[in-house]
Amino acid sequence: MTPSELAHLARRPRARRAAALRERVQAAQVTVTCTPGSHDGAPQLAPAPFELVSELGTNSNWTRAGDFESHWVEALSACRCREVVLTARLGDDLTAKQRVFELAEFLTFRLSQSQPLIRVLFLPAPSPRAAARNHA
Repeated sequence: MTPSELAHLARRPRARRAAALRERVQAAQVTVTCTPGSHDGAPQLAPAPFELVSELGTNSNWTRAGDFESHWVEALSACRCREVVLTARLGDDLTAKQRVFELAEFLTFRLSQSQPLIRVLFLPAPSPRAAARNHA
């Protein structure tokens, strides 16, 4: 084999990995949890944790995973959360991370009446081996 053929073979796996990564990260996904506040002394129920999805590369809104007619913002507002935590596993995808920060800013304005603490938590992306093990 010539050196140019070897170089071509060495580049192919890297290109495939990059293409696979682009295909895999098409949407930002966030788990939203809420700690309800007790502003009047009565205990309040928090909504169950839920997943939000936003397609990357578009100006799409955040939608509740599997339920496109959900009123998740109103539900968070109604329970007057003391704290909202946005948890995402995005790896090094800066575009997706920016979308999550925009979501946190959006919630800051929409939930301004109860003024909850809004935290963003980025966890490491699951390795392909761990993801395959979880699906087995």
